[in-house]
Amino acid sequence: MSRAVAVFLLFGLGTTVVMEAAKVKAQSDPKFDFSRLKTWSWNPSGPGDVKVWVSADSKSEPVKRRYEPVIMQAVEDELARRGFTRASGAQPDFNVTYYALVTVGSATQQMGQFLPAVTQWGLPPFAPQTTSLTVYPQGSLVLDIASPDPSNVVWRAVAQSEIDLDKTDAQRAVRIRNIVRDALAKLPRKK
Repeated sequence: MSRAVAVFLLFGLGTTVVMEAAKVKAQSDPKFDFSRLKTWSWNPSGPGDVKVWVSADSKSEPVKRRYEPVIMQAVEDELARRGFTRASGAQPDFNVTYYALVTVGSATQQMGQFLPAVTQWGLPPFAPQTTSLTVYPQGSLVLDIASPDPSNVVWRAVAQSEIDLDKTDAQRAVRIRNIVRDALAKLPRKK
């Protein structure tokens, strides 16, 4: 049974991956002066990586081939819209690296979890029992900015969400662009 679920999830992730209602969090080095950043480049070691960890049979390469161009184009477009120039030949002010991670998420509810277990309510204390279990594919998109040394990360944004398997390629591309826009909106422009 669990093998069948894993195969279904892997097949679904290989054909249709999109994150819905992404929660975006960002952290930055408070001592770093972001106002001096003007030019950027992809990390010299590679623009990023995609990892799919759904089952022992998960393969990341097909997902990477499909979504790396979409992620890279979204980052390039959003950085240009925000006024950053891609460095050509010269040392960039900062390097960008992305990571896309696909795993299995779950949500549970227990009987009585929303009720206080006090005798004044006339309810006995509840023994924890799972009454609802939802298992779903979960995705995370991480954007790192390192300046100027690629190993010195000064800003990181992480967007996480449940993955909706029923979207088209066009809807996925729009969603990825929106997630990148929301993440890069948190990039500080001043010290």
